[in-house]
Amino acid sequence: METLCRHFSDVRDPETYSPTFAPSHEVIGLIAKFLILRNRIFYTSMAAVSCGIGGVKRLLIGITLLPSRLSRRQVSGVYRNVRDSRNIWQATINTTRRYQSVSLASTFSKPAVAPIFVPIRSSSSSSFCKLKMVNSVETASVGAESNGCDNGHSAGQEVLVDTAASFKEIQIPLSWGHLAAKVWGKPNDHPILALHGWQDNAGTFDKLIPLLPTDLYVVCLDFCGHGLSSHYPKGMMYHYWDHIAHIRLVAEYFGWSRFSILGHSLGGIVGSMFTAISPHMVEKLVMIDIVKPISTPARFQPDKSAKAIESYIQVLKKLEQSPPSYTYEAARERLVQANNGSIDSVAAEVLMRRGTKQHEDGSYYYSRDLRHVIPTVASYTAEQHAEYAKRVHCPLLLITAKGGLIYEDKSVIEDFIKIYRDVSKGGFQHAHVEGTHHVHLVNPENIAPAVSKFFCGDAEQVESST
Repeated sequence: METLCRHFSDVRDPETYSPTFAPSHEVIGLIAKFLILRNRIFYTSMAAVSCGIGGVKRLLIGITLLPSRLSRRQVSGVYRNVRDSRNIWQATINTTRRYQSVSLASTFSKPAVAPIFVPIRSSSSSSFCKLKMVNSVETASVGAESNGCDNGHSAGQEVLVDTAASFKEIQIPLSWGHLAAKVWGKPNDHPILALHGWQDNAGTFDKLIPLLPTDLYVVCLDFCGHGLSSHYPKGMMYHYWDHIAHIRLVAEYFGWSRFSILGHSLGGIVGSMFTAISPHMVEKLVMIDIVKPISTPARFQPDKSAKAIESYIQVLKKLEQSPPSYTYEAARERLVQANNGSIDSVAAEVLMRRGTKQHEDGSYYYSRDLRHVIPTVASYTAEQHAEYAKRVHCPLLLITAKGGLIYEDKSVIEDFIKIYRDVSKGGFQHAHVEGTHHVHLVNPENIAPAVSKFFCGDAEQVESST
């Protein structure tokens, strides 16, 4: 997958860094904390009087930060990060989501907005597609997100987050650490494993899942070295086959014998390859803006392997250095530019919730493992990949974004689409939608109907265009 997004290679990814903040339990500590909070209220109140609108913004942010355990230096960093925002409400929302693990609705009451359709949980486990009219956009969005810092969860522990669109953060214990996951909905007999793209994280589905029927049970996985999952031990290399093997470990953790897969980009590749080697385990498969793994002709593979080893050496040297840090706005803009127009600032902020961490001085750095930019050492030819594609017999929904990536000859892509159509025993669907490679994150409304119908009903042999 490295050739899909080579523009990411200049974005540094350090080893996991998680500052911790321990509250004082001594009486003098409580007194000191009270004085600090009192001074903070006084400071922000005076700012509101003297600085007009800017002061009101600082007052709102100051109140928001009262329940947090940030140092004065960090608070100053937060003020700097929001001082240029013209939208006081949005700045306050962003700060609340970044520093408080509670529902936004429990802290502020946002004015009503135009009604929108979002799914609600049905009391019947057999119904998957019921909708309800609501008047708050927050009901359809994630009310609380991780800021990427160590949350203190022990491996295997499930933590329920109190939000309007309910999900749980979990950690799946493994020999080198854990795989993190964001779990939406209640367990049922038709679980869905959602797999993100290269250098993204489980947050990539945050905008799509609230638009799907909430009877669905979706586990959004952070691949190893991404999001809140553990990095590999020093010196090791990654390969997408690692992710394929990890799917089996995740299935064993949950006790799944059969499940569906929703994959974007690299996640779609991983899902299709797993389906090919374990067809009895996959009920349905959705591949968002990807059709097949990138193939390499045999004559080019030796040189590609040599370049991969050289890249490995260089990346190990970079990991010995401290990662570069940025202001929140600069980190966001850097992420937008690295994706070549595939995401906007809003989408970048969603990915940053799990993909960045914060230094004590308030600056941010990317937390995904830099070793993921190393090219794949071992590759496959198109003929080899075709043999895997011929074993994808389950119902398959391909979603192609009209503004998506072109990563291989069109004739090769068409050959694989024909293979899927011919071998699918449960139904093949191909939807063409408006949007970029990250259509599920930037314009989730463009694919939500097709995904909902595919998971809710029986697949049919159709070609569709949305």
